[in-house]
Amino acid sequence: MNGGQEIEPLLEITLRPIGRVRNIITDRSMVKWDEWEGVESELIIDPRLAAGLDGLERFSHIVVIFWMHRSSPFSPSRLKIHPRGNESLPLTGVFATRSPVRPNSLGMTTVKLLERRGNVLRVRGLDAIDGSPIIDVKPHLPHNDSVSDVKLADWI
Repeated sequence: MNGGQEIEPLLEITLRPIGRVRNIITDRSMVKWDEWEGVESELIIDPRLAAGLDGLERFSHIVVIFWMHRSSPFSPSRLKIHPRGNESLPLTGVFATRSPVRPNSLGMTTVKLLERRGNVLRVRGLDAIDGSPIIDVKPHLPHNDSVSDVKLADWI
């Protein structure tokens, strides 16, 4: 911990999307936070990268990292929020939530892989809207991605 002291400016990072999300959700308000698990999406991966998907169909679940391109711009006044916009929930630091309004609008979701057709992955449960840039996909590995001794905030 640095005791609240300033740190050096962080390195600037350039990311290039590997594809785009396609689904019927054009705005996050179309779906409640607990309804995303039923949403089906297609991940349209750049055809030049399709060979990199070989073998992914052997997994039941994948991790999708995407850019929340339609999120509201972040400002330091948004460092504390009410989770899910619900004012009855406690004011909480943005890094302790899954809010789409963050300093870097990255989303990460583990989804069910339904099918792979060439450069297209059909998935269920992705909480990304239509057109969201895909940054990366990885297989879900339970021994790496899950923990057994979990503690959750009371408001969950």
